[in-house]
Amino acid sequence: MKDEFNVFVIYVQGVPDLSKKFEFVENTENGIRERIVYFKQSQSALRKVTNARRYKLAQILAFKNVDFKPDLCHVHVPYRSAFLALDLRKKGVPFVITEHWSGHINGEYDKKNAADITIYKQVLGKAKGISVVSELLQRKFKENTSFDSIVIPNLIEEQIDTSTNDREDRIEILTVSDLVDDTKNVTGLISAFKNANETHENLNLTIIGGGPDEALIKALVKDLGLQNHITFRGRLEHDEVISAYHNYDFYICNSNFETFGMTVAEALLAGKPVISTKCGGPEEYVNSKNGILIETKDNKALSAAILDMVGEYKNYSSSELSNEIRTKFGAEKIKSQIKEFYLNAIND
Repeated sequence: MKDEFNVFVIYVQGVPDLSKKFEFVENTENGIRERIVYFKQSQSALRKVTNARRYKLAQILAFKNVDFKPDLCHVHVPYRSAFLALDLRKKGVPFVITEHWSGHINGEYDKKNAADITIYKQVLGKAKGISVVSELLQRKFKENTSFDSIVIPNLIEEQIDTSTNDREDRIEILTVSDLVDDTKNVTGLISAFKNANETHENLNLTIIGGGPDEALIKALVKDLGLQNHITFRGRLEHDEVISAYHNYDFYICNSNFETFGMTVAEALLAGKPVISTKCGGPEEYVNSKNGILIETKDNKALSAAILDMVGEYKNYSSSELSNEIRTKFGAEKIKSQIKEFYLNAIND
C-alpha cells in the first residue's frame, strides 16, 4: 500500500519517569514514516485532565512541520487518539476509525463514566467510516454504541520457514502473550501444562512476551517445579516473533478475551495447529481442521487438549493450514479491503 498511499504514522505514549516534558523519535521503515512522541505522564490528583492535554499537545507537536496535507486520518481506538483528527477535520480532512478494544467484549465499556461514553460516541459520529477486526466485536460494538461498522480483519504477516528439527522426541509448544493474567490467563495455561506434563514428560512450553504479571507467572513456574520445561524469552521484535512460530510443534492461546487473536492467526499462517479458547475472535477461524477450541478458564479441558494435540499435531497439513488462513487474512486481501475503506471515506 505504500506504493499507492503516502503513509505518515503518529504515535503518542505517556511515560511517568520521563526526564523532560516531551521526547521525539522518528523512523522510516518500508517507505512509511513514523513520528513517536513520549510525554511526561502526570501522577497528580488531576492526572486524567493533565495527561489528556499533554497527549493532545504531543499529537500537535508530532504533526508540526509535516510537509503535506493529508487526504485522510486513520484513528485507532478512540477517543483520545482522535484529538488531532478532530482538529484536522475542521480543515476539511476526514477521518476513519478502527476499533479493536476488548472492552466492548469483556464488560470494561460498561464501567466507563457517562462523560467518557458521551465523548466517545460524539467522536464515532464524526467519522466517515468505522471498522472492527472481528464479527464478534462488530456485534458487541453495535450493542454498546448503536453505530454500524464493517469488519476488516488484521493483516497477518508471514516469513519463510528456515527452522530445523533436531530435537529428537521433545515436543515444543509456544504461546505469545502480554503477561496480563486477567486477560491472557497465563497462570491457567501453566497449571494445565503441569497436568499434561505429568502424563507426557517430554513437553516443553515457551512463553514469548512480558508484562505486569511476569514476576507472578515466573513464581508459579518455580513453585510447580517446571523450570526445566518452561522457557521465558521475554519481549521480542515482531519479525523475531513471526520467525519463532516455525520452531514449535503447536500453539496455545488461553486468553479470556481476544477481539481477533492475532497470534493464533500468525501461528496458523506458519502452518502450526493451534489450541485456543473461545475468547472472541479465534472461534471465527479456528475449527476441527486446524486446531482445538475449548471454553475459557477450563484448565481440565486445556490439559486434555494438550495431550490430544500431542498425538495429532503431525497429522495436520502445514500447507493446508497456511493456505486457508492466507485466503482469509493474507496481505493482498486485507490491503484491498483497507484501500476500499479509505477511498469510500475520501470520496464520500
